[in-house]
Amino acid sequence: MREDEEDPSEKAQNRARSAVLYHYPCPDGAFAALAAHLYFSAIAHPVLFFPNTVYRPFKVDDLPLGDFEDVYLLDFVGPAGFVEQISSRVERVIILDHHKTALEMFSGKNFIPDNVTRVIDIQRSGATIAYDYFKEKLAEKNLGSEMLPKYEVRKVTRLFKYIEDADLWRWKLPSSKAFSSGLKDLNIEFDVRSNPALFKQLLALDPESVINQGMESLSQKQKLISEVLEQSFEIALGNGVFGHCLAVETDSISELRSELGHQLANKSHSLNLRGIGAVVYRVPELENNEVLKISLRSVVTEDTTTISLKFGGGGHRNASSFMLSSTEFEQWKVMLMILLTPSKDIVHFQAFINFLEEHDHASGLALVSATF
Repeated sequence: MREDEEDPSEKAQNRARSAVLYHYPCPDGAFAALAAHLYFSAIAHPVLFFPNTVYRPFKVDDLPLGDFEDVYLLDFVGPAGFVEQISSRVERVIILDHHKTALEMFSGKNFIPDNVTRVIDIQRSGATIAYDYFKEKLAEKNLGSEMLPKYEVRKVTRLFKYIEDADLWRWKLPSSKAFSSGLKDLNIEFDVRSNPALFKQLLALDPESVINQGMESLSQKQKLISEVLEQSFEIALGNGVFGHCLAVETDSISELRSELGHQLANKSHSLNLRGIGAVVYRVPELENNEVLKISLRSVVTEDTTTISLKFGGGGHRNASSFMLSSTEFEQWKVMLMILLTPSKDIVHFQAFINFLEEHDHASGLALVSATF
């Protein structure tokens, strides 16, 4: 063998790395990546992390796949066809996800590559799926079932449970909304490439301190949400194909889109529109003001994924999103009839129709046409 030629065993060792693509910017995705970090640190296995966004997901050619034996997809499987493409270039692909769109992406396929392993469970969040999965892998190597020192297990497990409780919109844990609010207040950068201290920061979190921080900010955030809700307007989803709901345009508090969208969905439902709220905003990282992100949230039995999938997005039944041009979104806006009653209440169009059906037109109605 020539001196400048790499030893085959060394070449194999150098290639024996793993790649972890995780949902970004999302607490659930970041904690899923943390679970992977704990596992690979415990077995001293080299790994590279790639934060993967829905609005600009990695393409196969963006990744140095020749350097990896296996690729993990945490909390986001990528666009249609992505898994098939990478599976042909690495030895193994492992999917740990919980989104309904991920489940549907593979459930109807006749052929799934043999080297693709899937753990898709809509009853758990991506973070807890990853945490459970990597603990099991560690146990299989006879290295114990915990990836942390015993004194940290209880606290870190509690962190994962809070992340799941918020991501699945359950809010069953004590002070869960305060925890979620406090975590947002910390403004942690979930991109481990630009924030190498990410995993140390997540492990250092103290649930009680995060909750206390969130308690202080919840009322202020609700005030901001209430102000934006007053500016809501009706849209025809897909130009009416998917019915009507309320929407708001808000670049300023897009980080509050989940709570804002949920309250907007309730307001929409109360006006006899679909129980869906559309929070519309621009993503600065795209550097394109003509492209909007439409984040949908729903209540009762409303399924948002049928809408998001139609426009190339995805997510859960009650929370999903997609990208849309600002020109197309303008076409969705509905010309509303505003009803001014003696009490000067403003009623949306559907409520106005209901009013006419229930009254004899003798209320001194003033109709004003307005575009929102």
